[in-house]
Amino acid sequence: MKNVKKTLKEILSDMSTSEKAKYIWEYYKLFIIGGIVLVILVASMVHSIATKKEVVLNVVIMAGIYDPEYKDKFQETLYQDFLTDEERDKSNIVIQTLKSSSDALDMQVGVDMQKMAAELSAGYIDFFIVDKDFYDNMNDQNQLMSFQKTSGITEWPIQEEQLYFSKENKEEITGINISAFPILKGIVPNEEKVICVPANAKNTEYISRFLQYLNKNI
Repeated sequence: MKNVKKTLKEILSDMSTSEKAKYIWEYYKLFIIGGIVLVILVASMVHSIATKKEVVLNVVIMAGIYDPEYKDKFQETLYQDFLTDEERDKSNIVIQTLKSSSDALDMQVGVDMQKMAAELSAGYIDFFIVDKDFYDNMNDQNQLMSFQKTSGITEWPIQEEQLYFSKENKEEITGINISAFPILKGIVPNEEKVICVPANAKNTEYISRFLQYLNKNI
């Protein structure tokens, strides 16, 4: 006699509620668990996308020593003073610190440098705070933006010795010593550093705004 396979409805028809639950769990628990996990993953992804903040300012500080408390204070100041109320809910400001070291055995420095190089190549770094040698190297290769053209500010009320100019155009400012800005000079104690903008930086709107912000707070 041919064996007729019963449907799930037929199998469950003569069972009590507890027996039905036990039967379904026994034979379908992997599907149930898989479904729950899938729902959780989808919900998590949707939440992550909905709450993810856009990085509107990415500053990289290259220094052997820096003041972490001052850095955090500077970042919080930017959140409160630089961003609007609406921007704070959906925007993020990143202040990265990269140890400058000539120690070839320092693996973390190598990893950080590779990460920085990738971000720089992609145009994701908005500002560098670096030593004069690093600035000179980028400036010699015409890899820096003009502060005047980017910010729209034609004159900076800063002492001449604190300004650094393009090799191509001696009137175009491509770097400023951070000691000119009270809000910056406490980040890297006792070190001469230059703030500059990579030529391929994409976020020109916020770069311009930040330069204007610095100019107002001299």
